[in-house]
Amino acid sequence: PAIAASQVRGFVEMVQRARRSAGVAAVAALFYLGCTFLAPSTRPSRTQRHALRTPVMEAEDVEPTSFTVNVGGSPSSSSGKVAVITGASTGIGLATVEGLLKSGEYGTVIMAGRDSQKHLEAMEGLKENMPNLTVPVQLRYLPLDLASLQSVRSFKEAFYGLNIELHTLILNAGVMALPQRKQTEDGYEYQFGVNHLGHFLLANLLIDKLALTGTERDPARVIALSSSAHQIPSKLLKGDLGDLQSDEYTPWGAYGQSKLANLLFSYELDRRCRAKGLRVVSNALHPGVVNTELFRYAGPSPDLGLFPVQNLTKPLLRYVLKTPEDGAKTSVLLATQPEGKLSGRYWQDGRPTASVDFDPLSDLPQAAKEMLPFRPKFTSYDPKVWEELWNESEILVGLRPEDVMVL
Repeated sequence: PAIAASQVRGFVEMVQRARRSAGVAAVAALFYLGCTFLAPSTRPSRTQRHALRTPVMEAEDVEPTSFTVNVGGSPSSSSGKVAVITGASTGIGLATVEGLLKSGEYGTVIMAGRDSQKHLEAMEGLKENMPNLTVPVQLRYLPLDLASLQSVRSFKEAFYGLNIELHTLILNAGVMALPQRKQTEDGYEYQFGVNHLGHFLLANLLIDKLALTGTERDPARVIALSSSAHQIPSKLLKGDLGDLQSDEYTPWGAYGQSKLANLLFSYELDRRCRAKGLRVVSNALHPGVVNTELFRYAGPSPDLGLFPVQNLTKPLLRYVLKTPEDGAKTSVLLATQPEGKLSGRYWQDGRPTASVDFDPLSDLPQAAKEMLPFRPKFTSYDPKVWEELWNESEILVGLRPEDVMVL
């Protein structure tokens, strides 16, 4: 049946209010999800924590698939900065690479991901679409599967084998709201494993290189894509690390928890770098609600009662969601502009903002508010939770004392 114009306007107004507050998923989820509190506990040292776990998988002793595409000419080995970005074959990641190329700041961009063919097509597309690029840039593909800790370690070995500096690490890849719970190669809940643990290990394995490259005038940069969905209620949101694997699985609850983990990681990395005097800055950001492949799983959900995004008419979808280019603007800003030298911030729409700067229940009727079993908790500002999650993540990924020298 045809949709009345008043209904469309009402829906759009509702979505716009949700985007201003916390994003579509975060606001909707507040109706349905609850969580419990668990007090922090004392953690052993990294060496002791490593002993608690079975030995980690070593990097694969094989020659990884790698190829390059030169855009704008053949760059010299010493020209421009070097960036690594995950999930760069489509969506926000690909738009971010385009922004890095246009900035003239970067001479090498490492595009890390699973599908070599998709990355080759993306790289060739950039070359075709940017024939007049004046600053030559080398695009290089290196394989990386964030659902495999062994693959992450193999990526580190491959990158170090290039003998180049590293100025910027953009943790962009992610999965969202998988309808059914699944596990990574290492047995962890997939969203938490890919969105947080894989990136956590990657950043730790590359932090020594970042620290060597960064200077006081131009620090190295770690940019983590979080989401306003970090405020979707989960046990972690109340400081409880007892269900990081989402055994009580809901698609959006697990997604929100993984995005909160991204944010807490970014804050704790900033704290640790400051404490050690490292020339490395760490920031997290919410790119907005963006029309990307992430929405391929945004179908009916038992925890939110969402209808399939695919059922929206295309004009309405374009109106409600940001384009990948708009979603990439903050990532590009942090990677290329002086503002990116700030550290320990949460960014949205090109500016620092608070992790929680609104009442997510403000648009609900009073009767609905009274039915909810919780009020928002400012977990993202609790350094004890940052450290708890970091220490637990070290155990889960099998981080060894020799893996990180500077932290």
